[in-house]
Amino acid sequence: MSSNIENSTDVQLLATYGTLRDDDNSGAPWTHNFIKDISGATSGTVAGYQLFDNASLNYPFAVFTGNPKDTIVVRLLSWQSKEEFQKKIHEGDILEGDEYERKVVDVLTENKTKLAYIYVSKSKSLDADWKIIPSGDWLRRNPK
Repeated sequence: MSSNIENSTDVQLLATYGTLRDDDNSGAPWTHNFIKDISGATSGTVAGYQLFDNASLNYPFAVFTGNPKDTIVVRLLSWQSKEEFQKKIHEGDILEGDEYERKVVDVLTENKTKLAYIYVSKSKSLDADWKIIPSGDWLRRNPK
């Protein structure tokens, strides 16, 4: 679930679910530059969110539902130092702009729960062009 903590020196991971994922397959022009210096990445899930896609855009929105049955798939990214991590968070804040806000969430990995930042939609409601990704996984958004 989300926490209202916006800046915490204890958080050193970024939970990514869309075009900032290290395994993103969308071809977004910013992905490669954002992930090029990561020191590690692992998969996890975040409860209480749903993932939405818009066919006319090339990026998703995660929306907080509060329902623990709603989950999204994330990649937890890390960097070598706190300084590098803070630089990437600043870069992420700029990339995500006014459409997203940064929150702290619990991410369930294979064997434990970890705290991470995540960028989530500020939108309280999405128009009809936004469709839920039932799997909660950006990589499984377009079954063909």
